[in-house]
Parts: sequence; C-alpha cells; structure tokens
Amino acid sequence: MVERKNQERTSRSKGSQPVVFEDETQDALAGMVLSLLGEVMVLKDRLDANERMLEAAGLHGPGDVDRFSPDGQVNQHRGAYRQAIYDRVLGSALERLMPDSLTEQTAYDGVLNEVASD
Repeated sequence: MVERKNQERTSRSKGSQPVVFEDETQDALAGMVLSLLGEVMVLKDRLDANERMLEAAGLHGPGDVDRFSPDGQVNQHRGAYRQAIYDRVLGSALERLMPDSLTEQTAYDGVLNEVASD
C-alpha cells in the first residue's frame, strides 16, 4: 500500500492573478469549472482502476458495468443525490450571479405549487 502524503495541502499561485476573460467573475467561474473537471478526471481514473481490479479478481469489470440497467429505486436514489449535488455546486453561483432570477423562480415555484395543490 502506498502512503499518501500532504492530503490537506492546497496549492495556489502566488502574486496577482491575470484576468483572462472580461471580468474577475468569469475568471472565477472558469477556475471553478476547471477545478471540477480535475476532480472528475481523478474520480474517473479511480473508478477505472476499481473496475479493472474487480475484473482481475474474477468479479465484474467495465463491460458488466456498461450492461448494468438500474431499476426505478436506483434511478430515484441517483436523482436525489444528483439534485443535491446540483444545488450545492450551482446554488452559490445562482445566489451571487442571478439573485433576481432566483427570486422570480422561487415566486413562480410558489404559484405553481398553489395551483397544483388545488
């Protein structure tokens, strides 16, 4: 087993950061997207390693995962955690970048719920 070191360390560039897009907000969002992309790639590599190790152990492999067909309960579970992730990742951006739209959407949702409950 390989010992992992410096798991808590976060590296950031020193000094002033150049503005690549029209403003700092766009740069911050682009940085967020690139950071998330990096995390997705790490997860993809780890998932690939796990599938290959399971296949080598005689259990299941990538082909079995590709053929897996989730039932309704699995789809419902996945939908719930996806929505929670969307809310966490996009929630702060919506609150900061589009507060008026968020207020309008909340009001619309309220009206829709009232009409639907009648």
